[in-house]
Amino acid sequence: MKSWVRARAEQGNTNHPAYGTLTADFMSRKNESRAFLGKYLNDPRVPWRHIRREMMAIVEIIPIAEWLAKIKQRSDVSCRLCKRAREQRVASTEHLPKEMYGNINSAFCDGMATTVTAAHHFIWRHLYASMQAAQTPASKLRVVTPDQDSIMNELWQEEEFEQICSRESLTEKTAQMEKTIVVKEHDRKRYDIDPTMFYENRFWNQRPDGVVINKNHRTL
Repeated sequence: MKSWVRARAEQGNTNHPAYGTLTADFMSRKNESRAFLGKYLNDPRVPWRHIRREMMAIVEIIPIAEWLAKIKQRSDVSCRLCKRAREQRVASTEHLPKEMYGNINSAFCDGMATTVTAAHHFIWRHLYASMQAAQTPASKLRVVTPDQDSIMNELWQEEEFEQICSRESLTEKTAQMEKTIVVKEHDRKRYDIDPTMFYENRFWNQRPDGVVINKNHRTL
């Protein structure tokens, strides 16, 4: 090991991790708010339990199924939260996703979807409120959906959206992009009936986090 480290030093290659892991990748990536993270971890006002949880998440040792299986404390890596949520709605518990830190903190986890989505909406509404509060009377920006989400189909019923880009033109421009997005298993039947109509409906039923119109440049 020492000879290997010495060889790396002679090559001037000591500023990069020896092995590629998610943690090493994050910590060596540019512009990933590491200065902010360091400030948070060194803030004496932050409770130790919060710091410990953050550090455990960074080095991937949160006691979730995947980690417990790695240290031989659990044999099943499937997500327990997803399983519990599916059992409550009497759905199949086959093909459960792995219980990983990223999964249980996302809306893809059946057991955390409602909580994560609520937090997501709260943050966006706070962001919109901050944007509106900072606007001057001369501002050309208008937040269209500050209080509730709207699907694309509903937004394009307003005249100002049609003036920026017609529904037909937008459908044509996004057709190829939609084809690159994987069709989920539960959508497969609708896709098989009419792929073109499926892609079009999927696009117009999307619910963007929010929309801001720039009246001056006629952009969204």
